[in-house]
Amino acid sequence: MKDQWSWLCTENIQKAIRLLFGTFIERWLDIGVAHITSAPCWVIYLQVLQEAVWPGGTLPAQPRPERSAAEKKETKERCLDCLMQLLPELIADMLGSEKYKLSLETMLESLQDHQINKHLIYSICDLLLELLIPESCDVAFQKFLLQSLAKDTERNSIHM
Repeated sequence: MKDQWSWLCTENIQKAIRLLFGTFIERWLDIGVAHITSAPCWVIYLQVLQEAVWPGGTLPAQPRPERSAAEKKETKERCLDCLMQLLPELIADMLGSEKYKLSLETMLESLQDHQINKHLIYSICDLLLELLIPESCDVAFQKFLLQSLAKDTERNSIHM
């Protein structure tokens, strides 16, 4: 009976923790996602993107110089610091600060792969397209779109 009681207590404690902290984390994520996807934040994101691609409103005449290893390391450390401040200290305390930092470093390291980044960007664009134009997932809409594009291409080739 001792083993069964211990197992029962552990399972009940786990359920209680999930119940208490699960709703807290879920609510915190809901609020956070609602904030980062709000209209004022999108304005900031688009302004930052525009400034990154077209600094000063014009395309750069030449590419940026290659960053040194020290600059890359400093950027990585700043990014890690920002990520560590993103979640409440409660999460870091629960995981342990060293384990929390190691988890974030692993996540950052995985984002250093060019192919993974491309796939991530394509996936995000796909999700945004699906969110903004829900009918884009409909096969009938896709066929109609392809047919209309083919007709436009034919018209343009005739006029040239």
